[in-house]
Amino acid sequence: MKTAALFGLTGQGIETAGEILSNIMRSQGYTHRAWRDFSTIIRGGHTAFEIYISEKGEEAPPPRIETIDIAVVWDDEGAKRYLPRMADSAMLFGSMNTTMVPEENRGETPKLGFNVWSLGVIAGYLGIPFPLLEDSINQHFAGELNQNLAHRGYILGQFKNKGNTVTNKLSDLVTISGNDALSLGAIAGDVRHYFGYPITPASEILENLTKWLPPLGGKTVQVEDEMAAIYAAAGASYAGERTFVASSGPGIALMTEALSYLGATEIPLVIIDNQRGGPSTGMPTKTEQSDLQHLRYAGHGEFARIILTPTDVLDCIAVIQEALNLADYYQCPVILALDLDLAVRRVSLPWVAVEQAIRSVTVDRGPTLLESLPIEDYARFHSVDGAPPVRTVPGIKGGGYVASGDEHDEKGFMEPDFKVVRETHHLRRLHKADQIEYQRPLSIIGNMDAPVAIIGTGSMSELIENLVKRQPEQYKGVLLRQLHPVPVESIVNALSEAKTVIVAEYNATGQIRSMIESALVDRQIHSLLRYNGEHYTLEEFQDSVTSILSAQKELTRG
Repeated sequence: MKTAALFGLTGQGIETAGEILSNIMRSQGYTHRAWRDFSTIIRGGHTAFEIYISEKGEEAPPPRIETIDIAVVWDDEGAKRYLPRMADSAMLFGSMNTTMVPEENRGETPKLGFNVWSLGVIAGYLGIPFPLLEDSINQHFAGELNQNLAHRGYILGQFKNKGNTVTNKLSDLVTISGNDALSLGAIAGDVRHYFGYPITPASEILENLTKWLPPLGGKTVQVEDEMAAIYAAAGASYAGERTFVASSGPGIALMTEALSYLGATEIPLVIIDNQRGGPSTGMPTKTEQSDLQHLRYAGHGEFARIILTPTDVLDCIAVIQEALNLADYYQCPVILALDLDLAVRRVSLPWVAVEQAIRSVTVDRGPTLLESLPIEDYARFHSVDGAPPVRTVPGIKGGGYVASGDEHDEKGFMEPDFKVVRETHHLRRLHKADQIEYQRPLSIIGNMDAPVAIIGTGSMSELIENLVKRQPEQYKGVLLRQLHPVPVESIVNALSEAKTVIVAEYNATGQIRSMIESALVDRQIHSLLRYNGEHYTLEEFQDSVTSILSAQKELTRG
């Protein structure tokens, strides 16, 4: 594996240079994973881009790891960050602004050309053919000045090349983020209209669908705020359209009133929360998994909801399709909880794997009448033997009903006999998703007999999976997809042989652990928590797990 890092000021085009490098490696058939760290301010903060490149033809992208083979930094702030992580300190390069970089590794570069020069340094070291680099740069930064900067950097990096060569592996790869995957899955799930309001890190979904829906006969609407987005989506769903909304913590808070309306009217809708650090505006460009208790209980009154969590980028494609099906069947909000790292993480994957994920779920509208013969004596909220009620859409003759947020009877009429409907209709509506028919509540990684089980989801999943690969005799992973209702039986079975359980999550209070507590009885349970906004490297994660087990061992001895 080869690893490279770029570090500079926000506004210097660091991410664009990283995107060019990523596209070059993808075009040559190298699976890889990128990690992006960007400031919360538009100008003046720092931006980092790291790329981890597989060299042995693995289909799965590598995780984020600690050791960096080559790094190019704009200033000493970057040098301080990357020197401790360098495999060889002689492979740290930088501009003339730096004092901590070896003098022979510094280059004269303008502030707004540093990204192109840096890209040249890394390309020279990796052995990327210069004509390939030149063509890629021309697509973004035309002009002789940029070509000269890239060439100067390339010569400097090539001088440190240790026989590295990038050759075409003839693999058909595609590079996508978690947000890209959600957008692709939504389209596969028959979404053709989307209402959204920009917010980090969910804006990419709005941007994607604005480009991708019109050729399919669909459209997006950027509305004035998150409240308008969810109510517009609720209206579209009421009309029979499949749609969803996506936001982050502050936007989800604004959507909370509408969640209760969806619960009362039993209008299906998928809501995506790309979680970032809080509270309030918090750390808008840093990863966290701290909205989970809010997602579980948000809204006034009591009503059913389902919460799912994708485990990796590819999984996002299938999970959003499954969520759309579950929402239609159970007629309630289905919430997808991602975290920032998974949402913006970019990985290269074989196109065949992406295509298989797209085709893995069949559209199922549940008990929804889109077309029918005229019906008589229709009661929208009437359930037969506990089954979901039949839902109609406008235009079904005899199928009209009132979708009131006021308490109502089975026909939707307000001011019913509350003593009756609260004991019948309300309880049916409240408990309809206590147990759901979902075929993939979790995935088990590794040997069922391993003594230590690590539970996690979202961006934690790649760390768990790769740690299990390193020590399969010691660890197994339990990657959760269904957080609510808690799949107690599935979790208990997955932990059957484990003596110790570690729940790994990005928050300070152990929210996942508290949500699944009913499935963790009679176990030695530990929480592994991080809440500083930065995604673990694999080595950091392994050290943290080892520390927990060592402390447990010492306590047992004592």
